[in-house]
Amino acid sequence: MSFILEAKNLKKSFDGVVALSDANFTLNQGEICGLVGANGSGKTTFARIISGLIRPDSGLLYLYGSQIHLKSHLEAEKLEISMVHQNLSLIPEMTVWENINLGREFTTSLGILKKEEALIKASQALQELKVNISLYDKVSQLAPSEKQLLEIVKALSRHPKILILDEPTASLGFKQVEILFEKLNQLKKDRVSVIFISHRIWEITKICDRLVVFRNGKTVGEVDFHQQPRDEKLIIPLITGKKENEKEKSIHEKRPFRNFDTHQTILEVDNLSKKEKLYNISFKIRKGEIVGLGGLNGQGQEEILLILSGYLKKTSGKIMLNNKEVLIKNPSQAIERGIFLVPGDRQKEGLFLNHNVFTNLIYPQVALKKQKFLLPLNALFQTVSTAIQTVSLVPPDPRKLVSHLSGGNQQKVVIGKWLSLSPKILLLNDPTKGVDVETRRNLYKIIADLSNQGVSVLLYASDNEELIANCDRVLIVFEGQIVEEICGDDICEENLIACSLRVQ
Repeated sequence: MSFILEAKNLKKSFDGVVALSDANFTLNQGEICGLVGANGSGKTTFARIISGLIRPDSGLLYLYGSQIHLKSHLEAEKLEISMVHQNLSLIPEMTVWENINLGREFTTSLGILKKEEALIKASQALQELKVNISLYDKVSQLAPSEKQLLEIVKALSRHPKILILDEPTASLGFKQVEILFEKLNQLKKDRVSVIFISHRIWEITKICDRLVVFRNGKTVGEVDFHQQPRDEKLIIPLITGKKENEKEKSIHEKRPFRNFDTHQTILEVDNLSKKEKLYNISFKIRKGEIVGLGGLNGQGQEEILLILSGYLKKTSGKIMLNNKEVLIKNPSQAIERGIFLVPGDRQKEGLFLNHNVFTNLIYPQVALKKQKFLLPLNALFQTVSTAIQTVSLVPPDPRKLVSHLSGGNQQKVVIGKWLSLSPKILLLNDPTKGVDVETRRNLYKIIADLSNQGVSVLLYASDNEELIANCDRVLIVFEGQIVEEICGDDICEENLIACSLRVQ
């Protein structure tokens, strides 16, 4: 069979750390092929090689049967290969239309920009994916879901023959995912080939024709949905390396009902409002309770978390801790009261990427306390050792640069840095975004353990199944208001979707 793309025995290491050891992959014309695997399995490294961003140490790459040697992403684009990046490639201080046209500007023979043509092209690109944002907005002003959609629009505007999507739905609501899938099916009809990388197995089984599985940098299996059922049970053992009969508790298994009516109220929010964002938000969280924020993406869930953590100022309303009103004007005041945020973008908002695990884990403790001239290193090493053990960091090396960790292990560091400060309230903004099944299970075990120790949790997750599996109550947010509260056994997919869409 003649493939549009073929990779043979690709290998790649970074500073002695093996990312790919024996990666093999084929792609047919007009096919949507899934690429799955745990964090650190080599998926993103493979995608970056295919898109010309990095070069393999060895191995062969063929396009239409001819060997190619990609030296840059510009060479890949000339060969009609485009990539949608997990860590967005947008320029924050440039506008939407400028980002879409970046690198492919319309100019006169004198090099003068043809702005009107560029605006028309950008507008058409947005309309194709039904993205309703202003051409003149700066990227820094956009919500996470809008940035993700813009990244996809930018790649599609290149009219690629091969489109690589690296976790494209991580920040999207299910309606936005449906629109994206409609577009991918249209691309398939137009003979465009798609590599679809996702940790959401249900997406893989829904949209892909075939999937390839990576584990520890190697290709370990393939599932062809034309010949095999679209069944998660075929895929999970390939990803984890565990056989089907090795039973483990699924992260999507609903937790037993817990009644918190008699527990102490830790946090109470009364008529909280933020101009044009939130309207009269009121709710309570009791000690040890896990409360979810559900609803369509971008309805105000993130703003609630940002106000409570001091990153965003409220317009009106009250915040009460232990029945006493408090003012939270900045993150330091929230942290002093035991309110800690795990942000939505771990790399830009939660970590010092160019520093090691030790520095990232001790930073809050050192920064928030007046330290003597000499740091108590023995005590800090013990704190770091305890945090690494608690979050099951892989590898358990405090000297490791955070930038060299997989996405899931980076997220463990973001959570781990708060543990020594005895959190009272943990605010989680989509904490498992872009995280594999095994790491996701581990992260929610950490959260459950903290809950059992009396830590109250407010969780926003873009995946309804995570809310179902982990929350005691779910508050549905719609257009900046809490419109429904779902408790206990009523927390199910049908109810979450119906309430999110305001279906009676």
